[in-house]
Amino acid sequence: MEKIDKILGWVFNLLKTLLIVLLIGMVGILIAHIWRRYVVNNSLTWSEELLKILLVWFGMLSVAVLAARREHVAIVIFKSKMPKAVANACTIITQVLTFAICVIGIVLGIKYCKTAGYRLTPALRIPYGWAYSSIPVSFFFVALFELRNLIVDITGKGNYACVEKPEEDLSGGAEIEL
Repeated sequence: MEKIDKILGWVFNLLKTLLIVLLIGMVGILIAHIWRRYVVNNSLTWSEELLKILLVWFGMLSVAVLAARREHVAIVIFKSKMPKAVANACTIITQVLTFAICVIGIVLGIKYCKTAGYRLTPALRIPYGWAYSSIPVSFFFVALFELRNLIVDITGKGNYACVEKPEEDLSGGAEIEL
C-alpha cells in the first residue's frame, strides 16, 4: 500500500498544481476581461467562454483532490451514533457505490465527448470534446482514490488517506458535530 500511496501522492500533487494554474489563469482572464470591457470599452470575445470551460475543469478536478484527502461532505452525526461495525459497513457500501458511479461517469463521459466530437465552440474554435473531457478525467481520478480508500478500509492496512492533511487543517476544520 505504501507504493500505491506514493504514486497517488504524486498524482495528488500534480492535480493540486494543475488546480493552482487553472485558478491563476481564471483570475488573470477575468481581470483582462473586466479591464477590456469597462476601461478600454472593447470586450474580449473569447474570455467568457474560456472561463466557463476552465471553471468546469476546476470544479471537476477539485472533487478528485477532496477524494484523495477523504474530505467529501458527509453527515457524521448518524455514523457517530451507529455501532462501529455498522458504521464501517456503511463506509464500505458508500465507497463501492461511489466507485461504481465513477465507472459509470467515465463510460458516459467518454460517450459524451465522442458525441460532442470536433464540433467547435463559437468563440475559441476548439472542439467541445476537449471541454467535456473534464467529466471522464475527473471521474477517473476520483475512482483511483476511492478504490485505494476502499482497499485500505477492507484490509485495515495503510493510512486513513493517501495524502496527509496540512497542519492548518488539523486544528479543527469545517467538521461540525452535534
